[in-house]
Amino acid sequence: MFVRANPGLRILVNGRELPFGGSGLILLATLLYLAAGLAIFAVWQFTGNIYWLEQFFGLPSALLLICLSGLRLWFSLWVCSEFSPGEPMRLAWKLISASAVFDLAGTICVQLVGAEKAWNPLVHTLWWSRPVGRVIFDAGHVLQGTCSFALLAAGLWCVLKLYRVSGFLGRLRVMDWLLLAAFTGYCFREASDLMRYYQPSNPPGWNVILGWPVDPLLCLLFAEAMLLHRSVQRTGMGLIGRCWRTFSAGIFLILLGDVMLWATSYGFLPWPWSSLSWYVWMPAAASFALAPAYQLEAIQWASSGRAVPIE
Repeated sequence: MFVRANPGLRILVNGRELPFGGSGLILLATLLYLAAGLAIFAVWQFTGNIYWLEQFFGLPSALLLICLSGLRLWFSLWVCSEFSPGEPMRLAWKLISASAVFDLAGTICVQLVGAEKAWNPLVHTLWWSRPVGRVIFDAGHVLQGTCSFALLAAGLWCVLKLYRVSGFLGRLRVMDWLLLAAFTGYCFREASDLMRYYQPSNPPGWNVILGWPVDPLLCLLFAEAMLLHRSVQRTGMGLIGRCWRTFSAGIFLILLGDVMLWATSYGFLPWPWSSLSWYVWMPAAASFALAPAYQLEAIQWASSGRAVPIE
């Protein structure tokens, strides 16, 4: 079998051209990362030496997160360009692409230019200081949190409206409502804790205030994710359905990571099990990059004159 990629990002297999295969590359990179991470985790548990684990979650993780965020933006913009002006789905992908812009900017701030690490080029400049790095780091969290989540929620809302107009909008089941109620309760618990912690004598900073909408937005995204999941079940899987289901998986992983951080801070998830939360963020980032890749593959399957595969 002969496989090569041409400049148009198409793949030739035995002389036959197949549509874009970016999703496979993302999956392979993520699986290799997780396999390496779990192996290093096992070494740490066996030897008690955390050095290699710290190194693994340093520069390699930062670079892969930035790459995945960049691919998410690239694929989202590419998908958006495939829809003609005035098409309803174009607006949805414009919002999803805008969300990816903020996510990439925030990821660069948090993982690179806001980190007090040797690989940060700003650390070696005269104007760098720890307070400056902290401002960049906090701004990055706002960009990839509140800003990105708000635009993603708006984009998925447009998608759900199209499912409703077409008559394929799914219905939440009892278990979905229970999960949504549980996460809503978690959001109220966090809000209550914040109200007790921040008093007039201890006012919140700008980054805390701008981060307050994150939990409500995650709650909205969770509801949208479950509706997308149920809607996809009605229409069949396929590459288009896989796109929206992968978005749903990414949102669920973000929720899982958020809850694990909260459980760790309150002692409900003791060390070393709390370190497992480190492995959640990469699959989440990969999911958000995979989703537009699946949509793009569906478009290219359709433009090739073949039916989009349904599973």
